[in-house]
Amino acid sequence: MFIVYFAQGKCKIRLRDFTQRCYNSDVMTRREKKKIQAEFLKAAGPNAATFKAMMDVLPEVAFYMKDAKGRIMALNRRNCDICNIHDELDAVGMRSDEIFPYVLSRSYVSGDKAVRKTRRPLINQPSSRTSDWSNDTHLKSIFPLFDRDGRLIGTTCLYYKTPSPDGAKDWHGALKPVTEYIQSHYSEDITVEGLAAMIGKSPSRFRSQFGRTFGISPGSYITATRLNAARRLLETTDKLVSEIAAATGFWDQSHFTKIFKRERGVTPGEYRRRHRQS
Repeated sequence: MFIVYFAQGKCKIRLRDFTQRCYNSDVMTRREKKKIQAEFLKAAGPNAATFKAMMDVLPEVAFYMKDAKGRIMALNRRNCDICNIHDELDAVGMRSDEIFPYVLSRSYVSGDKAVRKTRRPLINQPSSRTSDWSNDTHLKSIFPLFDRDGRLIGTTCLYYKTPSPDGAKDWHGALKPVTEYIQSHYSEDITVEGLAAMIGKSPSRFRSQFGRTFGISPGSYITATRLNAARRLLETTDKLVSEIAAATGFWDQSHFTKIFKRERGVTPGEYRRRHRQS
């Protein structure tokens, strides 16, 4: 059996102590969140914090740790970017179903539940339900996390984008042509009426079907796709913000900056500086 195991010596914090506490993530202060995160990492062993720090410097690998009740205990920078979480502590103490629409969270939760139940890892499982609404396929590996005494205290996961199309976009169903079109033509003017016509639906029925499938509106999906493209350009090029705005379908730099700040919590310039520092 493969396990993730950080402990070197007996751990003072027991599973029963940690998991039986009741936290209300809505009213927890940042200080309280830091405290429960530190307690969890201590329960995982003296190398857990070092492992977490190592994950934060990997540019293309997303990482999380959750406790035995599925509450987020740690995220690295890349996972925060993918999940549109401005700060790791914003998510600490929360479950996936408190953050993401059901169409996404059910697959996130199911993997962790399976690993907690079997105490065995899931290795390189394809997943296309990305929280940034891209059509990328990721390979995901989830491992059980134990304390020094062999008690299960949670799960930890790594996932990264893969060029393999295996399993990609199958869950989009009849909307697959629409999402593929959006991913390829995000820089152009896209209308709901035009997308609905692609699959022979009226705009109202199309909006309803899209909402049931993705948990968001077509307009929100288009905006997320444009922002994903803009993020990639901010991270990997020296293009001016005005050039990126024009290349990703926004009206102008002012409109782009407004939408980026509203959706991502930082300006495009701040986002670029953060990733250049990383």
